[in-house]
Amino acid sequence: MSKAAGDVEDSVLHYLKQANRPYSAVDVFNNLHGQYGRTLVVRTLDVLAQSGQVKEKVYGKQKVYVADQQNCSTADDATLKGMDAELLQLGVRLRASEQQLQTSECQLRALQSTPTTPDACRSLQELQVACSGYEVRLHGLRNRDNGVSPQQRDEIRRANELCIREWRRRKRIAVEMLNAIMEGYPNSRADLLEETGFETDEACGVALPGR
Repeated sequence: MSKAAGDVEDSVLHYLKQANRPYSAVDVFNNLHGQYGRTLVVRTLDVLAQSGQVKEKVYGKQKVYVADQQNCSTADDATLKGMDAELLQLGVRLRASEQQLQTSECQLRALQSTPTTPDACRSLQELQVACSGYEVRLHGLRNRDNGVSPQQRDEIRRANELCIREWRRRKRIAVEMLNAIMEGYPNSRADLLEETGFETDEACGVALPGR
């Protein structure tokens, strides 16, 4: 066996042992990122299978290869307990890191939503200008001679309330008439409205003010 062929076998066997799961020849070739040619990888896997270093299984038309577990070193109880303890510590560190990540993301979102100092200064200036304009307008409304007197406001309010009450009364009458007609009408309510030219508040885009 040449040195180059031995290097390929060592690389493929090392990968299968490290992955410790079944792979097809195409998977091994892809996972080695083109380090060796596809044909060479296929031939190497066949050689390793013949020598017993890897197990070959056939599923339909596809072959899969896995490292021989008997050739893998086994760990004693002390080593396994040490690995369990390390996994536990890594899990604690992972959860702490995830919590820290969530906290950092929340802080980042808060900072991103907070305006910068120049933006805040511009907004403050715009609001001050708007407030000054409103104050000038309010002063003019308070001091104009043709303003509405309290008596006129009361009259306008009473007239408005009277119109709303009449609107509500007429609507109630119209709805009662419509319901009475619908008791003997063979078609739908929409057909009756269209036939009679009856216009509802909803069709006109208006609504009675609240009581």
